[in-house]
Amino acid sequence: MNNSAIWLNGSLIISNQRVESPDKAASKNPATLQTVGEFSLASPDQCRQAVEAAKQAFPLWRDFPASGKKKIFREAKKILLARKQEIAEIITAEKGSPLAETLLAEIWTALEVLDYYARNAEKVYRPKKARHHVLLFSHKKSSFRFQALGPTLIISPWNYPLAIPVNDIMSALGTGNTAVLRPSSTTAFTALALGEVFMEAGLPPGVLNIVNCKIPQAELMLTSPDIQTIMFTGHTATGKKIMELASRNLTNLTLELGGKDPMIVCADADLEKAAQGAVWGAFTNCGQSCGSIERVYAAAEIADEFTSNVVSLTQKLKVGDPLDPETDLGPMATLSQLEEVKSHITDARQKGARVECGGEGIEGLPGYFIQPTVLTAVDHSMQIMTEETFGPVLPIKTFSSPEEAISLANDSIYGLTASIWTRSRKAAAEMADKIEAGSITVNDHMFSFAEPNAIWGGIKQTGIGRSHGVYGQQELVNIKYTSLDFNRKKSLIWWFPYSAAQKNTVEKALRLVHHSRLREKFKALFALVPDMPEILSKLPLRNFIKNLPRIFSG
Repeated sequence: MNNSAIWLNGSLIISNQRVESPDKAASKNPATLQTVGEFSLASPDQCRQAVEAAKQAFPLWRDFPASGKKKIFREAKKILLARKQEIAEIITAEKGSPLAETLLAEIWTALEVLDYYARNAEKVYRPKKARHHVLLFSHKKSSFRFQALGPTLIISPWNYPLAIPVNDIMSALGTGNTAVLRPSSTTAFTALALGEVFMEAGLPPGVLNIVNCKIPQAELMLTSPDIQTIMFTGHTATGKKIMELASRNLTNLTLELGGKDPMIVCADADLEKAAQGAVWGAFTNCGQSCGSIERVYAAAEIADEFTSNVVSLTQKLKVGDPLDPETDLGPMATLSQLEEVKSHITDARQKGARVECGGEGIEGLPGYFIQPTVLTAVDHSMQIMTEETFGPVLPIKTFSSPEEAISLANDSIYGLTASIWTRSRKAAAEMADKIEAGSITVNDHMFSFAEPNAIWGGIKQTGIGRSHGVYGQQELVNIKYTSLDFNRKKSLIWWFPYSAAQKNTVEKALRLVHHSRLREKFKALFALVPDMPEILSKLPLRNFIKNLPRIFSG
């Protein structure tokens, strides 16, 4: 084990200024239990200053030229690429993920996100034409416009301390909003390094502020009337509390919370590929991913072979020093999460589950290490199958029919992602339509988080709203409907004054436009002929001409 310590000293970043605080906290390396460094915790006044800085910077950034935003995003990408090794080592020191995995899952994902928004951010601003279904309104020129809401508070977790906040920050900044990031205190230096990247890239003061703080100070920002959107990733219980606090000001809110993501292995699946996918999907990042494979349902006729393949691959994984390039799994990130995983394994054992491999700590290593674990003989009475474990445990249960597999997959309070493993396109499509989740992948798992043009988010107690890409950006804007009417009619047909003649005209027009029989439509049309001078004095003729195909199509 490499016991070298990284000593860092971290300040707050408010309006592009490094700000110190007498209240300090330390970040600990979960592999060595040594201190990574000491950083400032924001006071209530400093939290208010961060929100105020974002508020003051908002008009400038909202109206900042798209070309200027692109230039900054591209420069940030260039700087991150140049600092990739340094920042990857900080992430690995704070979180414990193997360095190769950090470069792939964190650095590469962040670079792709920066590239995506540099290329596509302005697309969300473009007005989109709104067509009119109602005949009476079809002379108008209408559009949907997308406008930034204002300061965004991003509360981000420790499990992907670069990839998650980069996605959320860029969703906010890409739509013209400003941001205050409150990162996890266990990965404070990763967030500060990200702030430095944006500062060096030329982001104007106040557009992004990095504030490490305690929970009461975070709640102070949550309830600020100046915060227009809250983006939170974390535990479901915390998300519910944030939702309550957001209700005080009816603050716009997106929540990405827990997951208990299922993997369905069909009888016709490529079992070698499925086993490799299961082992990676369950154990990458030491299982500490919202979209990890947390439960497997394998067809009864192939379950033994599949399980044997999984166990064989799991036993070959190397757990140890995350700086060693041969290491597959590092430690759990926190002691509390390690204890949670052990608790779920103990509960499963007590209720009859079999441990096929793993399930124990690792002697001789000082950090929060545990062996990757495969369980069988599991059922839904066990925490391991119903509660979010968030660790390197893979429980496998058999099913006898596709209907049973879908039922088991949907038997959860969560609905983030799911994967289906089959050679049949038809079976994949049918099952995907019936599984209750925000994202479904076939013959792969969880990759969509790293795709900026996908969406991320789920249903049930996984949360509300979406992040990533165009649909994620739409969560952070005011979608405004704008309609222009420059026709020269002095009065419109639905305006005052009402009259008996108008009533009769409307009744005929209703039959013309909405009757199901063509004969009745023609009768109504001929009946309207005497009324046409009055109608055309209040409605453009082109409204009728444009809508003739619709009127007579039934």
